[in-house]
Amino acid sequence: MYKLLIVEDEPLIRAGLQHYFDWTELGVTSIVEAENGKEGWLTALHEQPDLIITDIRMPEMDGLQMIEHIRATLPDTLFIILTGFNDFEYAQKAIHLGGVHAFLLKPLEYEESFSTIQSCMATLKQKRNERAQRTELEAQASENKSFKSNQLVKLLLEDEHASWEEGVRQHLNDFEHLAITYQPFVISWLPSNPSQIYERSEFQQHAERIIRAALEIMSSSSIPIQLFLYIDKTKCYAVAILDDQPSSFETDYFSLPACDANFFMAIGKMTTESSQLTQLLRQTDQALYQRYYQDKRQIFFPIAANQSPTRAKDSRLLLEEADKNRIIVGLESGNPTDIEQLMQRLAHDLRIHLPHTSMDRGFAFIQEIISTTVRFAHRNGIPVEGVYSEKLLKLTCVDDFPTLDALFNWLAAWMVQVSNVYRDELSSTNHQDVLIFEHIEAYIKEHIDQDITLQMVADRFFYNPSYLSRIFKRKLDKNYMRFVTEIRIHYAQECLKKPEYLVTDVCTMCGYKSYKHFVKTFRSITNMTPTDYRKKWGW
Repeated sequence: MYKLLIVEDEPLIRAGLQHYFDWTELGVTSIVEAENGKEGWLTALHEQPDLIITDIRMPEMDGLQMIEHIRATLPDTLFIILTGFNDFEYAQKAIHLGGVHAFLLKPLEYEESFSTIQSCMATLKQKRNERAQRTELEAQASENKSFKSNQLVKLLLEDEHASWEEGVRQHLNDFEHLAITYQPFVISWLPSNPSQIYERSEFQQHAERIIRAALEIMSSSSIPIQLFLYIDKTKCYAVAILDDQPSSFETDYFSLPACDANFFMAIGKMTTESSQLTQLLRQTDQALYQRYYQDKRQIFFPIAANQSPTRAKDSRLLLEEADKNRIIVGLESGNPTDIEQLMQRLAHDLRIHLPHTSMDRGFAFIQEIISTTVRFAHRNGIPVEGVYSEKLLKLTCVDDFPTLDALFNWLAAWMVQVSNVYRDELSSTNHQDVLIFEHIEAYIKEHIDQDITLQMVADRFFYNPSYLSRIFKRKLDKNYMRFVTEIRIHYAQECLKKPEYLVTDVCTMCGYKSYKHFVKTFRSITNMTPTDYRKKWGW
């Protein structure tokens, strides 16, 4: 709504104006006042009113001087001059100052004055609508620019070079005369808390800041002509277009800021040939996996062709039959310590080989560990979709961890889960399906103030999301969202019994961002509002 400032040196007139009109009906929800022009100027700077009604003749600073001071800082504020008959002609001239909408002649005549105020409020509403439309158009333009940037880099990853060329040409019309250099980057963001949900825009802002910091060191111009970015899950693929040749630099002279400990960056080989970008982006992406054997580093470079490992060395990286048997024994025994120790040793073996072999060989090694476990589940009649998430199926889990140890600890936890299912005879009793609800409930309560999606729960407990959704319906006769809602509202009920918490605090503690939505949901479950529920307990 709107804020009004009344500037008048007569206290009775100031008080009278506050009650002369039904300001709420006019859309004014806040009224502040000042007793002279200087105080009015300072108050306006602090309160930033939408409308100012001011007298002309006042001590210290008159109304017109005040308007001149305020107008430069608050160009959208409207002024109505309050004046006596003797100053009427003077007031009319003041309207030409700009921003002065009209004048009110003392003593006020209600109908005429009310009409003037209504006209002013209509102008304010129109200005606000115009600003909102302008803001929306600017936001759309920004989104379109960001979307085009995303789409262009995506085209490269999909090997659509011709489409990339056409799209980029539209951005570089003013720079066709320059010798263009392309510099690829890939950044991965791996939050330390697995339940942390990152905003796409937040990730993009961080990634862009990191890339520009690197370019300030690498490039003499420091500012790219264009920077195109594409966000895909936990990775940001980027291409900087420069008009100079970045200098090479050692990572000893550049590091990510301390606050960016969850980020890893790969800097690709620069090129003047856009046709090479698809291959270079993929090589840059692969370079990020060097973090699995180069500890305490956050910045990586693709391995040069003359440094690539030989095929002879590649062939040495195999999952031995003895280790496959050890995996099966661990799954049968269900001893978490044995499984964890085995996986730690396999992680150590892989880390030793990785500097001397291709990353594809490393992935094949990990895939063989997963396949051995899945074959065990299949032989024992365990529904694979109940213990096999999409991250395992597509091996995208390798993108989710900062270190090899963290990845193998996660795989060990999955193998323990498979062992538990096996030992609880899932195929005949389905007992594990019942137990899993208790584990999920505990997990949700642990992160009650966060938005825990079905996909996150499925990943945490190594389920296929579709399968997990089906067992919710089959075993509990409710969907996952209802399950979570009941847990949140039950927790809210417990919190509302404690007088030290405000109802709005409880709303946030239970993971609701909208208080209105919280109240509506609470009522749908309990048939009363949170406030009414609290009254039952005497608070």
